[in-house]
Amino acid sequence: MKTALSKNRLPLHVEISEMLAREIQAGILADGSRLASERLMADELGVAVGTLRKALLELTQKGLLERVQGSGNYVRKPKQSQNIDTIYSFFRLELLKGGGLPTAQVLSVERLNKAEYFPALGPQFGTAADGFRIRRLRRLNSINSAIEEIWIDAPKNRNVSVEDLSDSLYLFYRENLKFWITGVEDQVSVNKIPDWTPITFAQKTSASSLNNEHKIWGYIERKSYDQTNMLAEYSLTWFNPEVARYVARIK
Repeated sequence: MKTALSKNRLPLHVEISEMLAREIQAGILADGSRLASERLMADELGVAVGTLRKALLELTQKGLLERVQGSGNYVRKPKQSQNIDTIYSFFRLELLKGGGLPTAQVLSVERLNKAEYFPALGPQFGTAADGFRIRRLRRLNSINSAIEEIWIDAPKNRNVSVEDLSDSLYLFYRENLKFWITGVEDQVSVNKIPDWTPITFAQKTSASSLNNEHKIWGYIERKSYDQTNMLAEYSLTWFNPEVARYVARIK
């Protein structure tokens, strides 16, 4: 997998450390297991060894890895009581074979009147009359996997543009809007993909000859709550079931 860095993406070593942290917490990388050699891992990820080492250092500092001199890097999954804060801690999509580095491409950010544009069945949240509607494409290991429509409150004195957003909206919320997500409620079903889905993004399905409006994908309706337990974000995600799956592990 070759990885390119665009201007609105997280630093590459952060992306890699987040991906590995998510796989450790999910049990894909088992406690006590030894990682492949740094040179082999760097080659598989398509990055420089120095970039990989920065990512592994972050995981070591978080207590998720232990470096044994002359032997290698070993997974040290934290006890359940420990709270390891990761940017993708609520991200639930994986490739069918497991894992996958999540990246995002923002298509649009629009300031819209909630009463006029907000989905009829969506929850009401915030105090502003307007909301920001964010539409994104999601990839796992650079593979087209999902599309998203996300709504957050839009105060009068705040504007958000495509250029403002990184791969992690949660990081943007925390650093720029001064709230952070502490809990989510997901309802998972199936649904037709929306008409704004790029045709090229939806081509990898058995029914690729059909129009987008006929394609049924996995569907996640999510309500996200902030540090005050107030509803802060509402999102809709359509994911391609021939590429990705929704995974929630309870241990």
